[in-house]
Amino acid sequence: MPITIRELALACDAQLVGDDPDTVIHAAANTDEARPGEITFIANARHLAKLTGTTASAVIIPKGSATDGAPSTTALLLVDDPELAFMTCLLRLYPGNPVSGEISARAEVDPSAQIGVGATIDAFASIGARARIGEHCRIAAGCRIGEDVRIGDHCVLHPNVVLYDGVELGDHVIIHAGTVIGSDGFGYKFRNGEHVKFPQVGSVVIGSNVEIGANTCIDRASLGVTRIGNGTKIDNQVHIAHNVQVGAHVLMCGQVGIGGSTAIEDYAVLASQCGVSDHVRIGKQAMVLAQAGVTKDVAPKDQVMGFPAANRREALQEMAALRKLASQQKALDELVKQWPQLKAMLAGAGNR
Repeated sequence: MPITIRELALACDAQLVGDDPDTVIHAAANTDEARPGEITFIANARHLAKLTGTTASAVIIPKGSATDGAPSTTALLLVDDPELAFMTCLLRLYPGNPVSGEISARAEVDPSAQIGVGATIDAFASIGARARIGEHCRIAAGCRIGEDVRIGDHCVLHPNVVLYDGVELGDHVIIHAGTVIGSDGFGYKFRNGEHVKFPQVGSVVIGSNVEIGANTCIDRASLGVTRIGNGTKIDNQVHIAHNVQVGAHVLMCGQVGIGGSTAIEDYAVLASQCGVSDHVRIGKQAMVLAQAGVTKDVAPKDQVMGFPAANRREALQEMAALRKLASQQKALDELVKQWPQLKAMLAGAGNR
């Protein structure tokens, strides 16, 4: 959405220096690619030299930076946090699809469902009995909302999201295409030579300001609730098993797998492709590095890597020791090859 430099400066509380503040900005771009009519940003004063060659109409830079290197045709927006200010500008320039407040005639909405004011339900979405959709939500095409589902205000469900019966979402939740929330947990008991399914009769409760990527699966609890805390962000293709308890503001990167009944405390970070065993606790602000396999509890603020996952510093020391041992092994192998000759020499010397 086109907007003037002056309006963007007001939106991000910037000090405006330079060219015509009524110049219209219609897009954002990287620093090296920005053109007239576009805005960009420089996060660190070390990179201010890039100002001299820019053709952008506006650049966001750190407050207190020297501005004499900027072209006369470029306006400068000075702020405390250029990256955050740029994100604010992006939201103004790209506001996303508006919520129309319309329910498509081709959507299937159960008569007992409650739809909040301003909610949009696209074609081929299905809303089950007694479901409650909050105000100004968007339910995209092909979504299936089960019975007794509760969705808070200002939520966005992208195409083909499935919420099984009884799932609850807080406010401002975003769920991307193809994600399934509330499918049965993988719970079986081996009896009489076969795997007998433990009935999965719990649910899933997701807090507010949560974003969940595409093709992610979060299983319902066998009993009780699988819970995702406020502000947590989950990437694409993540699997969270039954009865997992995820705290607030946790980050999970792509292809993470979490075993059942595991607890992940606030602000923990799980990097790509790591796996966490069942009944494990990941402490507050802990970090599990990429492809790590966690089989036991991780202490708060600890960083672990490898399989089985161990303290990052200790694991790196062990790796260094193994490399050193490998080089020593080569020397030992060479000594073993020479041992018969050395033994003969020593025997000959003893006979003299």
